[in-house]
Amino acid sequence: MKSPDPGSDHYQLLPPLTDDEFASLKADIALHGVLVPVVIDADSGEVVEGHHRVRAWTELRSEKVAVPDYPREVRRFEDDEARVAFVLAANLFRRHLTRAQRAEVVARLRELGWSLRRVSGAIGVHHETVRRDLEGVADATGDIETIIGRDQKTYPAYRPKPAPSIIVKSARDEGRARAALSALGEEAPAGLLGLTRAEERARLAALARRRSEEVPARIDGPGWEVRTGDLREVLADLPDQSVDAIVCDPPYNREGLPSYSMLSELAARVLKPGRLCVAYCGKAWLPDHFDRLAEHLEYVWTGAIFLPGRHTVFRRKMIFGRWRPVAFFSAGTYDVRTTIVDALMAEGRGEKGPGDHPWQQTVGPFARLVEMTARPGELVLDPFLGSGTTALACLATGRRFLGCDVDPGAVSLALERIGSYERGEIEIQAPAIDEPHDHSLVEEEGA
Repeated sequence: MKSPDPGSDHYQLLPPLTDDEFASLKADIALHGVLVPVVIDADSGEVVEGHHRVRAWTELRSEKVAVPDYPREVRRFEDDEARVAFVLAANLFRRHLTRAQRAEVVARLRELGWSLRRVSGAIGVHHETVRRDLEGVADATGDIETIIGRDQKTYPAYRPKPAPSIIVKSARDEGRARAALSALGEEAPAGLLGLTRAEERARLAALARRRSEEVPARIDGPGWEVRTGDLREVLADLPDQSVDAIVCDPPYNREGLPSYSMLSELAARVLKPGRLCVAYCGKAWLPDHFDRLAEHLEYVWTGAIFLPGRHTVFRRKMIFGRWRPVAFFSAGTYDVRTTIVDALMAEGRGEKGPGDHPWQQTVGPFARLVEMTARPGELVLDPFLGSGTTALACLATGRRFLGCDVDPGAVSLALERIGSYERGEIEIQAPAIDEPHDHSLVEEEGA
């Protein structure tokens, strides 16, 4: 990242460091790295505070000095007034200004429409001192209590408000932080946020906004159909024994437990005899999930999806979750039609965008599960559509798809993703499977 020259940026209100001061700062950064986060504007990506640190860091990197990436605080400001106030608060008491330097800062603030009393409060001197500093500057002595905003409305000159901000340690995470704050918009809470929590809030906010959109009760396309509503109602017309496979991801929490009973009852009715119902499960309530699926179905097997990259932390038990259980149940006696591989690796590193569904899964493992449970042209059902991951897996592998969800926001997102896939904007590749070279079949003891 190349820093703007400290003397040219309009948020660099204070005089630039002297050569000796800059040399001292650079030497300290070479020895200890950048210790104070550089403040980045969430909207523009511009450096608001920390130009000298960025310049010193950039020069050291160009000189092949091994300094680590500098920390960043990504902050969303209400307007330029808030940016200026922040720069002053962050810098004034670190710097000893001469009277001439102080007058320069005061004149700049006056040009921005600050009242004399506000200027005096910001720089820590009496307002009469500010008035004397401004002597000789045209129109500098009249007091200003209001400002004209960019929307041409009049506002009080001083409206301090804590700005939402996120501290990160790399340029990559800076992009994530800016995206999260942008997605949150006016819903971003004031003060300091954690990056992961901000992204979670952004996804929930995006989903909530989608719920206000009008979503059709039914919509279809080539090889797929999506319905909005409770599975017990919108799938009631589905003929008995008409579905070749069910691949789905029901909710994992305590409130979601009844979903597994509903899934078991539905699967027993609509699945062809011996066909599979494959469901992702949560580990906190795993025994309950299996018990409820077994109410109307027969247990076949347990699989695992391994999750690289970022992982879920179960804080109450201090456990890092690095895999997802997958339950295989059949409608009646299992009809063995192909080889099932029970361990798959999810692609990517668990990243989600701020507009993704909060519980969105990667598509790759679903594509492989669809391939192993249904043949090309057969019908796959997902009664917990979510963001449409199973739908994309079916479209990518040539299976027909039917799905529904009670949440119109999720349906809206699923339809958007299906449209993106049909326009060629999403590429899907099922994960490779490392199958054993010895394909001899050995019955387990007691089978």
